[in-house]
Amino acid sequence: MIGTRRAAVAGAFAEPEPVVRAALRALDRDRAYVTPGLGNALSAHLSPRRPRTLVAALAERVTRKVLGPEEVRGGPAPEPGAGG
Repeated sequence: MIGTRRAAVAGAFAEPEPVVRAALRALDRDRAYVTPGLGNALSAHLSPRRPRTLVAALAERVTRKVLGPEEVRGGPAPEPGAGG
């Protein structure tokens, strides 16, 4: 599932306490959103500036990692070299 350690990109997964602290600090400062961590902040702010095809490919890669190829496509994964 998204939001689990299995879905963590590059093996990184924040502990809940620092995330909650950052969220509460942002709330105190009337900020609409917060992205704790340098990697998260860079990703959040650079994603809209990346080509849509790259963002879609990265999203598919993360989804495949979490769900597996059968669940992503709704059926068995194609055989290598089958073209399709």
